[in-house]
Amino acid sequence: MTADMQGLTAVVTGGGSGIGRSTCLELAGRGAQVAVLDIAVEQAERIAAEVRGLGREALACQVDVTSASSVHAAVEQVLDRFGRIDILVNSAGIYQIGTINDISEADWDRVVGVNLKGAFLVCKEVVPVMQRQKAGAIVNMSSISGRTKSMLAGVNYVASKSGVIGLTMCLANQLAADGIRVNCVAPSSIDTPMNANLTAEQVRQFEERTPLGRLGKPEEVAAAIAFLASPAASYITGDTLNVNGGIFMV
Repeated sequence: MTADMQGLTAVVTGGGSGIGRSTCLELAGRGAQVAVLDIAVEQAERIAAEVRGLGREALACQVDVTSASSVHAAVEQVLDRFGRIDILVNSAGIYQIGTINDISEADWDRVVGVNLKGAFLVCKEVVPVMQRQKAGAIVNMSSISGRTKSMLAGVNYVASKSGVIGLTMCLANQLAADGIRVNCVAPSSIDTPMNANLTAEQVRQFEERTPLGRLGKPEEVAAAIAFLASPAASYITGDTLNVNGGIFMV
């Protein structure tokens, strides 16, 4: 593993589990110090301890990404500790299955609030920091469901993940002159706690439809995120990288 992020500070929302956890460890392995942000502070503390076990500095912060005041407070904690933010990964997210008849207005507000509004609020706090630095990399979390028809996901989840792609492109265009790159990853079904409620039959269907014949691993998505955040992707912005085993190709 390279040390291409030595001395950089990374913020990962949803860092307490799943893809977020793997991303914290991947970035730390590349040399970054990591702020682990999660609504479940106990989980964030555990992952921060894992990061420290890799020899990197770490900070655990509780955050509700749907609350502007909570996001502001968490970012202030990061700045008080590290003084700068070089990498932001918006990984916090929730998932819901169902048809439009199953999705209530409250369901819509909850899922769109975390997945899309949350990414917006965190970017709104972090972007001015990166603008002052004249440098930064942001990676947002979309989904295959935001790019093509979904087998199971509810309309609220699909709309939120499509919105993340639009947010990514808009920010990439607006912030390029400030030396800030903004990209996105779009995973398919990944073997994480978010998908733990899938039935064996649903998993089998995903595997059969996927050319590589299996669910993805969170470490594989984390590697893609780290690439987009790294100097190796210095000429990539506004892009959405598919991490889906070939189930959707463009």
